[in-house]
Amino acid sequence: MAAITYDGQSFMVDGRRVWLVSGSIQYARIPRQYWASRIGLAKQAGLNTIETPVFWARHEARQGQFDFTGDNDLRHFVGLVGQAGMYCILRPGPYIGADWDLGGLPPWLLGLNNIRLRTASAPFLEACSRYITAVAAQVRDLQVTSPGGGGPIILVQSESGWTCGDDALAGTYLGELKRYYREAGLTVPTINANDLWQAAEGEIDCWTGFDELLGHLRQLATVRPEQPRLVVEFRVGNTDTWGRPARRDNTPAMVLRRLAQVLAAGGQFNIDPFCGGTNFGFSGGRVGEQPEGFVTTSYDRGAPVSELGQPGPTYRAVRRLCTFASRFGRLLSHLDPKRQSVTLHPDSPVTFPASLRRALSVVHATGPQGGVVFVFGDEDSGSLHPSAAPEPGRGAGSLLLPDGTALPFDIGSQPVAWFVFDARLNGRAHLDYCNLSVFAAAGRSLVCFGPAGALGVVSISGSPLELTVPRGKDSLVVDHEGVLVVVANTEQIDTIYLEGETVYLGVGGLTREGQPVAHPEHRLYTCIAPDGQVSTRRAPSPGAQGTHARSATRGNGGRARAAGGAAVRVKSASDAIGELGQMGAVGGRIRLGEWALAAATDYTSGQSARFASIAGPADLNSLGSAYGYGWYRLRFKSTTARKQRVIFDRSGDRMHVWADGHALGVVGRGPGATNEGLLALSRTDHTLVVLTENLGRPSGGADLAQRTGLCGHAWALRAVRTARPKLVAGMPVDVLAFRSPLWHVHMGETTDPARLTWTLAHRRRTPLVVTLPATEAAGLLLVNDKPVHYFERGSPGRLMLEPDSLSRGKNVVQVAFLGSTAAHAPELARIVEFAEAERCLTAKAEWAFAKWEPPPPDAFAPAGARPARRTRSAAGPCWWRTFVTPDDSGLPVVLEATGLTKGQIYLNSRHVGRYFVSTADGRPVGPQVRYHVPRPWFIAGAPNELLIFDEHGGSPARCRLLADAHAALTE
Repeated sequence: MAAITYDGQSFMVDGRRVWLVSGSIQYARIPRQYWASRIGLAKQAGLNTIETPVFWARHEARQGQFDFTGDNDLRHFVGLVGQAGMYCILRPGPYIGADWDLGGLPPWLLGLNNIRLRTASAPFLEACSRYITAVAAQVRDLQVTSPGGGGPIILVQSESGWTCGDDALAGTYLGELKRYYREAGLTVPTINANDLWQAAEGEIDCWTGFDELLGHLRQLATVRPEQPRLVVEFRVGNTDTWGRPARRDNTPAMVLRRLAQVLAAGGQFNIDPFCGGTNFGFSGGRVGEQPEGFVTTSYDRGAPVSELGQPGPTYRAVRRLCTFASRFGRLLSHLDPKRQSVTLHPDSPVTFPASLRRALSVVHATGPQGGVVFVFGDEDSGSLHPSAAPEPGRGAGSLLLPDGTALPFDIGSQPVAWFVFDARLNGRAHLDYCNLSVFAAAGRSLVCFGPAGALGVVSISGSPLELTVPRGKDSLVVDHEGVLVVVANTEQIDTIYLEGETVYLGVGGLTREGQPVAHPEHRLYTCIAPDGQVSTRRAPSPGAQGTHARSATRGNGGRARAAGGAAVRVKSASDAIGELGQMGAVGGRIRLGEWALAAATDYTSGQSARFASIAGPADLNSLGSAYGYGWYRLRFKSTTARKQRVIFDRSGDRMHVWADGHALGVVGRGPGATNEGLLALSRTDHTLVVLTENLGRPSGGADLAQRTGLCGHAWALRAVRTARPKLVAGMPVDVLAFRSPLWHVHMGETTDPARLTWTLAHRRRTPLVVTLPATEAAGLLLVNDKPVHYFERGSPGRLMLEPDSLSRGKNVVQVAFLGSTAAHAPELARIVEFAEAERCLTAKAEWAFAKWEPPPPDAFAPAGARPARRTRSAAGPCWWRTFVTPDDSGLPVVLEATGLTKGQIYLNSRHVGRYFVSTADGRPVGPQVRYHVPRPWFIAGAPNELLIFDEHGGSPARCRLLADAHAALTE
């Protein structure tokens, strides 16, 4: 049974240092059939560790009923990681975040009495204990520390982003989670992702983020000298949300440069995410602190491997550095964190004349197993695209070695280069220094790269070798002091792959079995065996099996060049892992069958027999509809005849409203919705039908437990005029004394004494409604000197002040910030609105509810081979149905949803996910235009049912189903 320990340098397994080079693969967002191929792509990129979150909601969708089968087979995923020879960092939570609905917590928790989430609440902790025990039962024997050889799990992460300054609460809550892990048999070290805010006793503090990592990790080494430094969430990209322009991804140069900063600080990292995925079903949540930030179905977030399994723009950059980090883990794990040199900060602005070369920053890290010098250039001018012209001399200079020798270097247009010193290679060979970026050491080979045409200097065992980095497609192989030095330019390095100690030059990747795959620009490839034998071979044609030797094995003496040649047509490196079917497969449009239509008019009119009586307002979760939609019917008699401004108290997220069968629009949040409705009433009986939708609960933040559905009554509003507010001094309020936990709030932190103050009269026993805008700071809303509501940064909202908190007469409403109230006063004075909820329209209504579900097959009527192409071809919500037989290309399948509006996609009764193309009036929403329909969900050679629910009656006439590995899912 192995033992895991650690110190200020690295983790150790039975005393042997290990260096974690990790990437996150979220198995819950990827079909099971693709797990092995995604793990294979990660390994080819140089990673030796896979981090994966465990979303509680996936495994205990119903209280007490655990599911670890099929796409939820956690044990199988961890086993695949182990079969690939990689470590695993497991994140069982219980809270994950990650833009998942409710942060990965199951919605049934919200129905437990007196529960509070993510804190020392007895009902919450009891549920956490059962869940952690169930997870541990699946993987307990797959830990590195397990008897009988163990498994790949090397670390377990507890919670995520618990950043509250309440030390007593943190000790109770996080300490209990730690105890549950240990009692369940999870014995490997526990880490957190709390950025030094809080930790349970014995946990390892990790860091998260993307910027300023060199400085942050140096500080971490100072305050936690006994712990290794791990950036457990290296956030490689941003999240796309409905109705906003597609994210601006971090460039490959930015990603490479910041990963290098982590290594320069002696830190390890986890790229989050490494593989993109899909928010299947209703799993997508809402970005914390963004009330309109509903997450799209596509969840790429700039990952090196796309949602469709293709290497993206950052893959090459990540692969270059990660391969070095894992292959030279012994050197990196021995770097001395106490020996940090003074350096020009890589991210500091430097002013210099335009005629001079760009500013360079040098960071030297060293230890008993050698050292590495990182030279940081300018990420804005750097290029990592293989077609970019090399620019030798643009980042040139020289390093002064300890013995006084000047070592010239040229990083060209690269954003960063790394030079290794005093490192042991194979056998007795010793690398004294190298002014080219080292890629890997494998067998007798040392692979390095730099800008084409640059002067390379490699000294091995006291013998320096000068050479010129080759141009074009051919790498240079030189036998020097018993080491085969492989020199490539920045374009060629992306065609060099490693399988164990074997080096392949001029290939496009490796198969799952480790065999080389043809590169489209190389007819031949070179193989360097672990013993140094060099052979040139013909690349396999698309679909061909095996490899074919073309020439005899060459001797080790002299120089050898990797062979180039005519291009061979192949798909991509992803073909290498068997995910996309036969190499060379060609996709295209997949023919859709005739569409059939089933309208939902019996629901919108309130006449459906499926409506069943309920007592009154109730959230979707309590009505058995934890996700998605629900139909509410309210029958009431109006005592007035006029148009009314109407709000739905405490309801969310979106509500489609029909009055007596006539559509009134969408009330709530998100594109196409309004804050309130306008209802024309007469003195008669009315039927109000509301289709409510959970577009995504918050994935984080202080208001995680927001409820969805028609949770309150419909109220008629009357605007309240107020005098211009004043800044009034008051007593500072201890925020955590009002409510805890709150995120990014320190113990004892108080509000600004200055309060923006409104005085208004209210003499009726009815609620007041306050509408707050989004602000750049958090704070408290106070009524008559009592805090009633905490609002987060960037979190606007409409708050209903109940009569119990109001006086009959003069009321004082105040806003106080955790910062300068005066700085926000002018904007708030202009935007904050007050209204009186003067009349409850539904207090005496008859309430009924019907579950939202697909209609039976006999409800569909043929719509013709080409249904109407206009935006709305049906009156209100409707279901569309067709059958499709997939092609045999094996390529990923995407649905282009042109002509639809907003709704859901199903394939063979499996919920693909949400789509949101346009609003009811045809305004484009975006940014997602195509949707991944997993090929493994199709039945090969047979008709497959494609089912679409469109909220506004959009037509699928212009929809296309495509087999395409490179489709752009967002615009």
